[in-house]
Amino acid sequence: MILFLIFPAIIVAVTGYDCYRGKLTPQYREKIVREHNRLRSKLAKGTYKNSAGKWMPKGKNMMEMKWDCELELMAQRWADQCVSGNSPKDRRGRIGENVYTQRSDTSVAVYGTSGIMIALESWWVELTRSYKNNPSNKYTSIVANRGVSNFTQLAWGKTYKVGCGIATHCDGGKAFVAVCQYNPGGNTMGESIYEKGRPCKTDRDCSSRKCAKESGLCKLNFFI
Repeated sequence: MILFLIFPAIIVAVTGYDCYRGKLTPQYREKIVREHNRLRSKLAKGTYKNSAGKWMPKGKNMMEMKWDCELELMAQRWADQCVSGNSPKDRRGRIGENVYTQRSDTSVAVYGTSGIMIALESWWVELTRSYKNNPSNKYTSIVANRGVSNFTQLAWGKTYKVGCGIATHCDGGKAFVAVCQYNPGGNTMGESIYEKGRPCKTDRDCSSRKCAKESGLCKLNFFI
C-alpha cells in the first residue's frame, strides 16, 4: 500500500510541470511544450515549405514532446553563464541544445521568460530562411553547414524531452540568453532528421504504440 501511494507522486514530479528547483512557472513550461508540439505536428502533417519553396515531407513516428525538470536545470545553469554559444558537448553527452541571445540598448527585463518563445520562433524560422531541398531528409555535413541546426534539433523525430531556461541579467541587464536542451539529442550525422511517412492516426501507426491522434505525433509508452 505504501508503494502504491508513493509511486504516482514520483510520476507526477518527473513528467509534470512542477519542477521545484526551476525558475519557470508550470504554466509557462506547459506553453513551451505546447509550442514545440504545435510546430512538430504541422511539420509532420506536411504544412511547411523550405527556403526553396518546396513542401517539407510528411513525417511518421515523430515523438510528442514532454517537459523534463533536469533538462530545465541544466539549461538554466548554462543560460546563467551569459554565453552566446553552446555549452561544451563533453558535459552534455547526448543531450541536444539550442541557444539564443538577444541584446537591447535598454533593459531586457521587460521580456521576462517570454524570451524563450522569441528564441523558438528564431530557431524555427531557419526552415524558411536557410533550409534547402534535402531528398534524403538526413542530417549531413551539407545540412550542418547551412546554419539550420537549431531547426533540425527542434524537428528531430526521436526527441521527446525538453527543458529550457533564460537569463536576463547578461551584459548588465541589456541582453538575455535563452537555452533549451533536448533528450535524446538530435543532429546526429547520417541519421534522418525525422522519418518520412504519414503522421499517425491510430496507435498501430507508432513504433511506441501510442498515437496522439489530433496532432499526429507519437507518445512514449512506458509499458513497452
